[in-house]
Amino acid sequence: MKALVIDAEWNPKPEYDLTDNERETQKVHNSAQVWQHPNLSVEETDQPEPDDDEVLIKVEYVGICGSDCSMIETDEEGYMHYSAYTQFPNITGHEFSGVVVETGDDANLFEEGEPVTSEVVDYCGRCQQCRRGHHGHCENFEQVGFTVPGAFAEYVTVPEKIVWSVASLEEAYEDEDELLRAAATIEPSTITFYGMFGRAEGIQPGDYHVYHGLGPIGLTGMNVSRASGAADVIGFELGEERREIAKDLGFEHVYDPREVDPVEAIYEATDGRGADVHLETAGAVQATYPVIENSLAEEANVVHISNAASKPEFGTRKYQGSSAQVYGSEGHTSNEVYPRVIRLMGAGKIDNLPIVTSTYPLSQADQAIERAAERVEGKVLVDV
Repeated sequence: MKALVIDAEWNPKPEYDLTDNERETQKVHNSAQVWQHPNLSVEETDQPEPDDDEVLIKVEYVGICGSDCSMIETDEEGYMHYSAYTQFPNITGHEFSGVVVETGDDANLFEEGEPVTSEVVDYCGRCQQCRRGHHGHCENFEQVGFTVPGAFAEYVTVPEKIVWSVASLEEAYEDEDELLRAAATIEPSTITFYGMFGRAEGIQPGDYHVYHGLGPIGLTGMNVSRASGAADVIGFELGEERREIAKDLGFEHVYDPREVDPVEAIYEATDGRGADVHLETAGAVQATYPVIENSLAEEANVVHISNAASKPEFGTRKYQGSSAQVYGSEGHTSNEVYPRVIRLMGAGKIDNLPIVTSTYPLSQADQAIERAAERVEGKVLVDV
């Protein structure tokens, strides 16, 4: 089968303290400290076979994530920007939809031909974090497209326990192709959903939400916020095309933070209240956190979602004085996040199709990632 394979040179930086497990398995916690000169290529590989607890999925569409882009972006020494978990060589890709074609001997939740999508984290269910219900922080995890083969391929095998049916979206979309395109946007939608309703506490219908950064996570997140009852959703984004996408989605308060005073814009849009919910989805924390700090509503929630490359200046007094709280959020596993987002999409409360701006064939998947890395479009898909 054809697949997009990513590889890189193993060259740990001298100051990086490798663990024994990292040295033995070459599965690393901080890829930016280890992997040098990454490269992508579309290759012929063996078609996988499902283990007893897995399903084999014929991939239809795959979305390109910022993490896919940061794996090919490098610093001056050639070390990749992506700073989390990887094991190479590997097939990348984790935002996908497809159709079940085969199931393992112990997998019985899905039928052949059923349209599905998948979570990213495969958890063991036995470690202390899993036993606490924190599956996303499993001590023995694997990640589809990061440490095990992902979905930029004609077929992918995934543990049954993290696969979800999307057949319920049939009434929301005109045909199966539209359904599968939309289903490939479920994963990014779950990121902000989990941040707001899996990590933060006390977010209420009628709150004012502000997104700092309108890439695919921010754009899908704005749809999630509206579906969850936000009084208004405000967005800040440098890229003109992304601002236009947000406006086309029906969001009125969308600004270039270089052309307006963001703090003033927030207070004007919220009738002087400030933002009840701030979501940092840009990664430009040195620019966004001063705005957040100076536009907090009383008891505001700040949800940090982006993988920032630098540290913000962080003053605690205004957070203390506003009784505000900051939540770090990564991933989407647990709390029935996937089925809840799927239900919202099936009910017509979330439609991410207008966010999709480009589609490439699998043979050009490497070019698609390079295009997405320019960070000017909405969601770029690969049509497998």
